[in-house]
Amino acid sequence: MRDHTVVVGFGTKGRTALRTVCGAGLKKDQVVVIDPSAKAMTAAAVEGFEAVAGDATRSDVLRQAEVQRAGKIIVATQRDDTAVLVVLTARQLNPSAKIVAAVAEEENAPLLRQSGADEVVTGASAAGRLLGLSVLTPAAGLVMEDLMRQGSGLDMVERPVTKAETGRGPRDLDDLVVSVVRGHRVLAYDDPAVGVLEPMDRIVSIVRREGNGTGR
Repeated sequence: MRDHTVVVGFGTKGRTALRTVCGAGLKKDQVVVIDPSAKAMTAAAVEGFEAVAGDATRSDVLRQAEVQRAGKIIVATQRDDTAVLVVLTARQLNPSAKIVAAVAEEENAPLLRQSGADEVVTGASAAGRLLGLSVLTPAAGLVMEDLMRQGSGLDMVERPVTKAETGRGPRDLDDLVVSVVRGHRVLAYDDPAVGVLEPMDRIVSIVRREGNGTGR
């Protein structure tokens, strides 16, 4: 394989991440799952993914999954210390892959970044914020919950700017634009630096999936 996606951990986080990326178009034959559990490996194989059984903190196991050739690596282990070791080893094997890792505690996020993760998702903080929103502003909580479910009602997507959209402001588009990606910068839709959309820009927007609603 080359430029494939490696997912370390086939628990709830790993499975949910895979549903999201596959729902966005990633083919299952371009995914390799690593997990030490035989039960998890069987489940991954049943769903159509290549599976490697073993400890992903070991470089030989990562090489079996051809991490050195991967384009993206998702680290969804159960323990934060395991995630740190996996990211560190994976980054040594592949200096250029996009690595996204999940941690339970926010205090461990800086260590993941220092180890080589490009993005770190803090599960406890995200869940806590959603709980708070649901209590204080139930409608906002429902919208956020809806956005977190791939393909249901509202979805957040990233796409290139079209030729017809070039030269227009983010708020002049039909889509609800949240951010503009310009080079290596992610700019808020109302950032003065955005001005008008340029040919090489990408936009992050909220869209409604056909046939789905946001009601409960």
